[in-house]
Amino acid sequence: MQRGLTPEVGLISGVKPFAQLPWARWDEIVVGGHEIRSLRLTQAVAELVDQSHTLDRRVFDAISGPLEEIDREICPGTVFNGNPTVRKLASLGLPNGETPAQAIERLADDLRQFIQRHGVRHLVVVNVASTEPPISADLPPRWTDLRSLLDSPGCPLPASSLYAIAAFTAGASYINFTPSLGASLPALDELCSEQGSRHYGCDGKTGETLMKSVLAPMFARRNLEVLSWVGHNIFGNTDGIVLADPSNKQSKIASKDHLIGDILGYKPQTHVSIEYIASLGDWKTAWDHIHFRGFLGVPMTLQFIWQGCDSVLAAPLVLDLARLADLAQRCGQIGRMSFMAPYFKSPLGVQEQAFDRQFQMLEQWASEAKASLARADAR
Repeated sequence: MQRGLTPEVGLISGVKPFAQLPWARWDEIVVGGHEIRSLRLTQAVAELVDQSHTLDRRVFDAISGPLEEIDREICPGTVFNGNPTVRKLASLGLPNGETPAQAIERLADDLRQFIQRHGVRHLVVVNVASTEPPISADLPPRWTDLRSLLDSPGCPLPASSLYAIAAFTAGASYINFTPSLGASLPALDELCSEQGSRHYGCDGKTGETLMKSVLAPMFARRNLEVLSWVGHNIFGNTDGIVLADPSNKQSKIASKDHLIGDILGYKPQTHVSIEYIASLGDWKTAWDHIHFRGFLGVPMTLQFIWQGCDSVLAAPLVLDLARLADLAQRCGQIGRMSFMAPYFKSPLGVQEQAFDRQFQMLEQWASEAKASLARADAR
């Protein structure tokens, strides 16, 4: 994007009414991160070229230098409360024996140094890590009570929540692109507001669930009774390895499965399966079978197949969300960014699941943001 090697296909910045918003320019964006693996970005992107064939070799050759610069900005992350499947991936020499409070301070310090090193006006932290198992612990709803747990090695918070706390502590925005806990807790929502920051999530809506959020309203509005909706998903890559673990898969299935009943207003029989197929690499396939009843009680069927490259589906959404968070910060917004609902399977605090109505929320916010920024410029 910075070198003009690809058009803005898949991004909303070129579509009305978003085209007129004062987006952060691509040449203004610098990238860093936290990682648990020793794998370098150049290696990861080379796999997209050589194994998944989703990136042209000429493009890879043109961006290998910038990728190496980003690699130098990647610091060791944390696997606190990570299950064995995730811990097996860790190879970066992560600190041992940290309490959650110590891990948070280390991560936050990395963020502060990144801000200072690059003169960053606004830092946006996006969680694109592997899915964590659901949390069963009864956690306190107030930040002061939750904070007291951070000094204990037995604290039940997962890594995604530690990253969120670190982001808020460093004054950054936080976006949870996964179904993991992240900043979903009321206590962390409170911390976010106290720090004058903003957040949203969870679980990016990139493929099959996006189709569900478009098709399910059609059945509801035409008064066609959905009897059953079955979705089978197969894919490779590291995400597939992690989701092959039943404890991690549980979070993902719950995130993908609730939407149908929420839209229809009743619960047909549903089933979601997720299977790891190593040979697919970064490609994924979803096959959905929808059995429904029409006029005269006649049963009928709709089926669709969605095939796409996991990274290529997610990347433009991550870029949109980062730039939308920046616009929200410039508008003075604090707390949940509910206008981001159409990007997520489980949007925080939003009951509406139909994609078209969620998108209307985003369009309304864009109109208000444009007016707000124009007034600020006039002053």
